[in-house]
Amino acid sequence: MQKEFAALSFGFLSTLITKTQGRGGIMSEHGRRFPAFSVKAVLIVFLLAIFNASAHESAPHQASENSEAINQALQWLEASRLESGAIVTASDEASAFQATAEAFHAAISVGRDIFESSDVLAFLDSAPAALPTENLSRLIIALQSAERSTTRAVEELLIRQGQDGGFGDYPGYDSTPLDTAFALLALQKVQRDAAVAGRALSYLSSAQLTTGGFGYYADQSSGMVTALVVKALKPYLYTFNISSVLSRAADFLYAIQEESNRWSSDWESALILQALIPITTDVSRYQESVAVLESNQRATGSWVDQVYSTALAISTLDLLANLEVPADPEKAVVRGRLIDAVGGSALTNARIDVRDFDLEAVSIDSSGQFVLSNLDPGAYIVSYSAPGYLSASQNLNLQKGQFADVGTIRLTVAPTASLVSGVLTDTTTGEPVAGAIVSVIVSGTSASAISNTNGEYQLLAELGDAVLTVTSDDYHAISATVTLTAGTAVNFSPGLLPIAESQPANASISGLILDESNQPLEGVSVSLAGAGSVVTESDGYFVLENLSAGEVRIEIAKTGYETLSSTLILPEKTRVNLGEVTLREQVVLPATSISGQVMDLSTGAPVAGASVTVGSASTTTDSNGFYSLRDIPVLEFTLQVNASGYLFTNKDISLTEHSQLSLNINIRKADLGGVEVAAVTSNAFSYGAYEPVLIRASLENNTALTLGARLYVKVKNVAGEEVASFPARYLPPLESALDEEELVHYQQHLEESVEHLTPGEQRDVQLEQWWNTENTAPGDYVVTVQAVDAATSNLVSEKSLVVTVEDTRELAALRLAAIPGYVLLNRDAEVVVSAELLNRSNVSSVLAFDYQLIDPRGQVLIDGQGNIALSPDQTNLIVELDRLLHQFTASGDYALQLSNISGMDIVESSEGNVFVPPSIRLDIQQLLTPNEVVPLEGVGVTSNIQIKGVDGE
Repeated sequence: MQKEFAALSFGFLSTLITKTQGRGGIMSEHGRRFPAFSVKAVLIVFLLAIFNASAHESAPHQASENSEAINQALQWLEASRLESGAIVTASDEASAFQATAEAFHAAISVGRDIFESSDVLAFLDSAPAALPTENLSRLIIALQSAERSTTRAVEELLIRQGQDGGFGDYPGYDSTPLDTAFALLALQKVQRDAAVAGRALSYLSSAQLTTGGFGYYADQSSGMVTALVVKALKPYLYTFNISSVLSRAADFLYAIQEESNRWSSDWESALILQALIPITTDVSRYQESVAVLESNQRATGSWVDQVYSTALAISTLDLLANLEVPADPEKAVVRGRLIDAVGGSALTNARIDVRDFDLEAVSIDSSGQFVLSNLDPGAYIVSYSAPGYLSASQNLNLQKGQFADVGTIRLTVAPTASLVSGVLTDTTTGEPVAGAIVSVIVSGTSASAISNTNGEYQLLAELGDAVLTVTSDDYHAISATVTLTAGTAVNFSPGLLPIAESQPANASISGLILDESNQPLEGVSVSLAGAGSVVTESDGYFVLENLSAGEVRIEIAKTGYETLSSTLILPEKTRVNLGEVTLREQVVLPATSISGQVMDLSTGAPVAGASVTVGSASTTTDSNGFYSLRDIPVLEFTLQVNASGYLFTNKDISLTEHSQLSLNINIRKADLGGVEVAAVTSNAFSYGAYEPVLIRASLENNTALTLGARLYVKVKNVAGEEVASFPARYLPPLESALDEEELVHYQQHLEESVEHLTPGEQRDVQLEQWWNTENTAPGDYVVTVQAVDAATSNLVSEKSLVVTVEDTRELAALRLAAIPGYVLLNRDAEVVVSAELLNRSNVSSVLAFDYQLIDPRGQVLIDGQGNIALSPDQTNLIVELDRLLHQFTASGDYALQLSNISGMDIVESSEGNVFVPPSIRLDIQQLLTPNEVVPLEGVGVTSNIQIKGVDGE
């Protein structure tokens, strides 16, 4: 049991690590190859440890800052100290050394020096060489916390690293993940891990079991050992590429969680929570486990009367107390549509009330759609009413986070009255007319209403023969007669003609028919009973002319759309403009489709790269946060949204019939506090192959402190597979030796990579490094910028965007060559024609082209066609096209010509040639002057010699 407790916790800030991708390796004595870690990475670790010393221990707090639960636990620990300096009880299953070290660490971490350090350290610091590695590591941590010398203990620990990179119980012992994790944690505490980290991580990577966990032995996974390894690996997240190791380890820890939301014991739950909490921003993954741990505290302040369990619980609660993570529960949402039962028109002026619930005014859009938000779980009675209509109500029983669609609610006009409504417009401009008086007179009784700024009005009238009038100082008065019957709705929407205009000879009705996307709708039948019909053309506009005054019934219909019908009152000599009329598609769906936008609850900004899931169907939001899922066969289902850096969100959706839902989802950021990545942008939305994706990040510091953060970039495909990761600032390579000057140089670059923001500061940062698409497959990619706190290495914020890599079929260069390029005249030579290709494509391509080798006389010696298939990974290729044995009887250039290129875009192309120099002979001519002389006379003779080069034969 004491060995089971060997992996005790003392650092709270664990995080993801990534598996090294080194090409080399070292061989163990058993022939197993371990990943090689470069000294470059080791130096990075060393330097990161310098900056992140506080990542290995909690920052001190004042006692008054601690919660009541922590203070009670501390009091209980203080009462458990013995005269020997040990802090332990009879109930402890851990050893006295383990319990004492953990209690000492917990007290100092929360800023309470409740123990006499000399007594505790005297108990722990007996003979370092005789201590096993676990206890030796605990001693180092305790000495460092008490600001005592650690030199002797550290030197003893360093000699225990084996050739495989791991640490064993004593020098020369077999390495174990437990001892290696403890050694790393202790060396991190004193900033002496740089020289050992690379090989230690190599060992741990090789020791991970198929379950994802780590154990004491080769085939036995342990939650406690795995948690310790995760904690030890956390500081190296952004200096070693070992994220898959930690990801699998975290999955293992979640997998062994019991149904009661705890692990096998309180101490193991506390230890595992310390490992998991800092490596996720999704608090829902551990909230219930924390609640269980808190509920297990006894009235005495302890956990199961054990020092070891209580100390670990204190550390866990202190960690949580310093993470500001909002976790409000999700509210229920109700959606529906309100329309007139007869004509199908939207009731935009309706009122919606929820009994016993203070509901804010509900907005109803032009199609009658409404949404009720922020409803707590429970039973509700929802009532719907509109002036002149009978009211309706529904009983709803809502669950937490549920999305309920109550369908279409159809209200009917009250049977004791007639509803007169409409919209008044200016016939010359089409603009609404406000302030006009509409009156209805029935048997001497008058009712009136004034049009609003949108030209709208509505009033209830008595039943019987009625006179309708519209008056306004700026327009011709209009009147009409109609018989109003019980339970009817009458549309009276005349166009008003300005006083300056002359009235038309007859009445007419016009309007514009649109679909739900506000596009003109062609082929819509607009008919009046007894007065004919018209069909809209591509512009969606219609006009019914030469109409008689009086009451008319208009019907607007198109196959596949909902039919609208309404009773209109036509005055004489009046143009009635119905304005824009929207027809909704009428679709009987065998399944439901759902689409919408995922947005940040606080800012309203779209969230790119969020995973949206219903059952087995899943999709990812685009760069604007939009998603769409189709063919959902059930009427009740749960929609789940998961986005990096946000709380997990789900919506229980209940439908009365299959429909096309539009649902926007707000998700709450799980902010650990620190520099926030408010937005991420790129220099384009889409890219070809081998193009740089330049990235900008908007940073904000909404705290009262000056904070620093390092930025890192991760790129994933739609399947969630990581394709690239790199720091935002360039870090130069390091030499293989641990050179002091090189360390100082590299430290300077690390310091420069920190973005420092003063309180309230906002800043846009152009990332120094970028993602080169190279031959990445076409598709959408999620680019995430992460902010890692410079002091603790905690991931405090991240933001993503989606970029598209387009299909690219391109050659940076196509060069034809003929070898040899030089042949002597009248010689036989074999000429090889080849093509050199510099491929810059990301899809498989086939390049086709024609080529000819032509001699100086214009004769074609070679006439061929190239047909070359290229895969994206064939970046540089030389292909032989043809061979020819030929006697070169003419001097000059034998040109290699390229033509008819197809299949790929060519940035640069070149053609080769074979050069044959001429064979030259000398033609010598001599001319003597004079050519005759008299003997014995002194005469000068001139000799003129002409030398001429001519082609040889």
